[in-house]
Amino acid sequence: MTPPQRLHTDSFRDALDVALQWFELNRDAINAINVYPVPDGDTGTNMLLTLRAARRAADEGESTGVDAFTQAMAQGALLGARGNSGVILSQMVRGLAEGLEGSADVGPSEMLAALESAASAAYSAVATPVEGTMLTVMREAAEGATADDTADPSLASVLDATVAAARVSVERTPELLPQLKDAGVVDAGGEGVAVLLEGLRFGVVGEDLPPPPPAPVGMVQLEGVGHEGHGFCVEYLVSGEDLDRDALANMLTELGGNSLLVVGDTSTLHVHVHMDSPGPATAAGANFGEVQNVKVEDMQAQHDEWAAGHEDAAGEAPPVGLVAVVQGDGLRIAFRDLGATGIVDGGATNNPSAGDVLEAALRAGTEHTFILPNDSNVVMTAQQAATQEPDRITVVPAKSVTAGLAAAVAFVPGDDIESIAEDLADAATAVRNVEVTEAVRDTTVDGVAVRIGDSIVLIDGTLKARTETPEEALMIGLAEAIGDDGEIVTLILGADAPDEAAESLPDLIEAAHPDVEVEVVMGGQPHYPYLAGVE
Repeated sequence: MTPPQRLHTDSFRDALDVALQWFELNRDAINAINVYPVPDGDTGTNMLLTLRAARRAADEGESTGVDAFTQAMAQGALLGARGNSGVILSQMVRGLAEGLEGSADVGPSEMLAALESAASAAYSAVATPVEGTMLTVMREAAEGATADDTADPSLASVLDATVAAARVSVERTPELLPQLKDAGVVDAGGEGVAVLLEGLRFGVVGEDLPPPPPAPVGMVQLEGVGHEGHGFCVEYLVSGEDLDRDALANMLTELGGNSLLVVGDTSTLHVHVHMDSPGPATAAGANFGEVQNVKVEDMQAQHDEWAAGHEDAAGEAPPVGLVAVVQGDGLRIAFRDLGATGIVDGGATNNPSAGDVLEAALRAGTEHTFILPNDSNVVMTAQQAATQEPDRITVVPAKSVTAGLAAAVAFVPGDDIESIAEDLADAATAVRNVEVTEAVRDTTVDGVAVRIGDSIVLIDGTLKARTETPEEALMIGLAEAIGDDGEIVTLILGADAPDEAAESLPDLIEAAHPDVEVEVVMGGQPHYPYLAGVE
């Protein structure tokens, strides 16, 4: 296929669709290296969502030329931008549209002008531009295309030079930004820009997309990443008349905001700011116009989730490792805090492959690794993985999350593998496990008749009762599990647990069982609002 010399609206749209597809394939890899400005693992996702919003808006408009098409994209990107990287990307799209103003189609000269305009618009949107970020990569990519000395440049040669310069720029970002060098990664936003430009080139020249790179988990040096006090990411739109962008930006700066972006025009502004508390940020916007589409994210929680999915590359794996198979962000963090050197994400159905478990086990310990299946349905998978390396892997009989947590508490690495195995097995089997979930069909199990939607409680895998509410089911299960000798209850709150449960349930349990101590873990697991272990 001979690459076209000019792109009309339809061919430009098709090339962008390829770029969007390539970006989607690279999203996880971009998320995995996201450490600046906040290590929260969402740069790839935010850029992708912004691109989708831009593309969707272009389809909804009546575009007869590339200029109108990109103008519609710019408006869609402004309204749909997500996160710091998404807002900056929206300004690149705006610059692209401004560079193509009056162009019914795109050739080499128009593409060069659009790339330069995209870089300029992005810089102008940021109050204090930081080098070593996506700003740098976009600027140096445009400069690389302009500096190309091809006598008669084609669209393909312009994009070849653009992508080559972008890749060199991405590799240089750690030298410009100390946070990246400390973490041992390149800039995620810059990588996103390079991926987007690569995708556009693939779409224009008609090349098949190569396999995407794997997400580089294990490559981030976590000790070089800031990890506390990240505050809140606040975003919203302000609509009104004669909106004063600079005045709003100044007000947010005076309130202590950082990573501040206020972009748009006199009728619509998109605000992105990081604050210790979200309230003052939204109140500032309300002083100027109607605040809409408010989004508040706890960046500390995002960072903890991101970090839980990474191996620390600062050093080699320990001689004796511990791998946990879990669902839920909070549980991943909990097992990490208890010394797990490897985590296998169970996924929506908690059904990892034996290969996934084996790979994690071999990576988690250089001499021996213990596996906590944490679910009776995962035990066989873990055992299958262990058969591949029987001298290096031991499967602990932890058939529930609560059993796994108890075993993790008992995990003390050492040279006596048999003694460690006995200690972990003893801890795992000493816990009584209480599970509260919802019946998904009418049936009778273990002599208990249940209807779809009932709250049900299981103790050590046996259905014990059906109730109207999950809280009633939990209390029935705990009463039996605690019995006469239960001393400690570890209560794990799932994704569907109500917000007040962390405070109300311990009081309720301790009132019913005065001699029991209650510990709460924010597990975030699906399907089970409450899990509890009794020791």
